Amino acid sequence: MTLITLSFSSEEAENLHLRILECITLRKARRLNQTLLEAKPVELPSVLRKLSDQQRIATWTLLSEVNPSLAANLLDHLSDPELLWLFSQLSESNTIVLFQYLHSADRRLLLNELPAGLQKKLKQALPSAWKDEEHAALLYPQDSAGGICKSEVLKLAADATTDSLSAILNAEEHRLDRLEWRYVYLHNSEGGYLGGLKIRDVLLLPRGALLKEHIDKTVPVISPEADLNTIKSTLDTTLHPVIPIVDEQGFQIGIIGFKHLNEALYQRSKQQMLEQSGVFGGDESRTMPVLKRNLRRLAFLLPSVALSYAAISIIAIYEPIIEKIAVLAAVLPLVANLSGAAGNQSVAVSIRELSIGQISVRDLLYVVVKEIPIGAINGILIGGVLALLTLFTLGGEHSGLPLLIAIAYTLSSTLAVVFGGTLPLLLKRLNFDPAMLSSPMLTTLTDAVSFFSVLSLAHAFLL
Repeated sequence: MTLITLSFSSEEAENLHLRILECITLRKARRLNQTLLEAKPVELPSVLRKLSDQQRIATWTLLSEVNPSLAANLLDHLSDPELLWLFSQLSESNTIVLFQYLHSADRRLLLNELPAGLQKKLKQALPSAWKDEEHAALLYPQDSAGGICKSEVLKLAADATTDSLSAILNAEEHRLDRLEWRYVYLHNSEGGYLGGLKIRDVLLLPRGALLKEHIDKTVPVISPEADLNTIKSTLDTTLHPVIPIVDEQGFQIGIIGFKHLNEALYQRSKQQMLEQSGVFGGDESRTMPVLKRNLRRLAFLLPSVALSYAAISIIAIYEPIIEKIAVLAAVLPLVANLSGAAGNQSVAVSIRELSIGQISVRDLLYVVVKEIPIGAINGILIGGVLALLTLFTLGGEHSGLPLLIAIAYTLSSTLAVVFGGTLPLLLKRLNFDPAMLSSPMLTTLTDAVSFFSVLSLAHAFLL
């Protein structure tokens, strides 16, 4: 029983929720289908999220029996962990039915993450029209052209005519909403890619015309191993809305367009944001099991404990100085926090420039040269403000302390932006995830530098 729940976005959403629950209770699959078809799209996300685990299972079980296409489309309102959990709970027959109506990206997610036994059965349930394409796409990373491409394309033999295309379109009418119907692609008897034509151009050809004689030579191809930046560059330099993905053997895995690219860029950005905030393992939702959420967060917090302890060990070395000048205990976290904020700004810029290909791991010196003036200028300005605040707060006591704080912050700020700018590049070079590791490592480094700069200067000039 849930004691605390999310509120409904409107009264209409609450009424929709009640109607859905009534259909589930009475096991009225057709009424549930009609209710969801008539519902306002804007109300569906909040209503579906209000369903309990058992209610979700019942909803998709009933829908898959009468309208599997709608059931598959509604899965877009679930996060990846919720989608995986739901498919692991549905009956095998319902899972196989729904699987055939999913988008390519969701199919690959299930084939990569579900238990091996269920994966094997789902692979057998793939429609024969693009079974080979899906198997080929599974070989490539999820942030590559092969990993994010759409497999449902129109493929015809080399000797196909306009009549052949008409017959295919009639036969595939029930799947046109999932097919890439703007282009048709020709292949030889071995399955090798020959070229593509716009459907619009084909419709203007005389009846019985051979399609291979009218292949559009301006249609580019892209390797399935291409990264997101290469895909964007290729799409930016062509007038075609989608591009065929062809491997080294000449086999066409699918197509890719801005829709697929933008979705992949959004997912990458979201993942980076979560990792920078210390949430690992993909999407997290408060509907997920508490233990799973705890373990994901502990993966960030436990290493942070060790790193933080290493940083504060510097304070223990200079403990006698703090005993004599107690105000340093208040100054240390102030300098460390401000230095960390400056370093995180540099981390964000470097991760963004790495993700869009503006810099590479070889540009360490370039980043250092560009960051030092920023850190030094801001360090002097913020250090001056800290010096004035310290002077007004402490008056004449420890007259050299305000200047010492200004110098210490200038040094730590400059080093912080250098560390923040170069850490993502170093981690990338070592094949670690910059978004995941930059933040905790930067915190340790900036804390250590800040503590050392303040305490060492105090030891040298105030004692």
